[in-house]
Amino acid sequence: MAQAAALPISFGTAHHCLITKGGLQKADTVLIQAAAGGVGLAAVQLARDAGATVIAVAGGSERQARLRGLGASHVIDRLEKDVVEEVLRLTGGMGADLVIDPVGSTLQASLSALAPEGRLVFVGNAGGGSLHADLWPPMQNNQTLHGVFMGPLFERPAVYGTVIQLLKAVAEGRMEVVIDRVFPLSDASMAHEYAERAKPLGRVVMTP
Repeated sequence: MAQAAALPISFGTAHHCLITKGGLQKADTVLIQAAAGGVGLAAVQLARDAGATVIAVAGGSERQARLRGLGASHVIDRLEKDVVEEVLRLTGGMGADLVIDPVGSTLQASLSALAPEGRLVFVGNAGGGSLHADLWPPMQNNQTLHGVFMGPLFERPAVYGTVIQLLKAVAEGRMEVVIDRVFPLSDASMAHEYAERAKPLGRVVMTP
């Protein structure tokens, strides 16, 4: 039940970013910013399942190992290496075909790591920074930017149907909803504090 409760937002959002807006193709190279977050963990698995090459951004050896186990071909530690330089190196100078960015403050770097005619999907602003970016280079490179806000979209039958299919995939063991920790509802304040301060790997869930 914890996995079922945590799935719709993370996997539903990741699917909408990758498939509906991002037009993910099997031959694509996908860069996923903040890959150890809820949407990132889902996006890594969905992109892997589609046959794409996944470049994940995350810090810490435990997180990096977990992401590789979930299907990331490469993991970049943004504190140790320049993400844009690494993406260009890994792609032979071309850049990623598709970038998923749930951070916001990394928007300019995501654009710089994007291949000509590539697609960037930005969703939320977890980093709390500015969403301003220089749009002249994307125009020159014929790149496409998509913004995603899932709030009102879950009422759409197509999105609802996607969530049902994703629940089946998890039940069959083809996908995993990563749960970092479960708290009783009576410890709600502790759960919120943990989610904000501990940098959890996966979702924090509260149960009745």
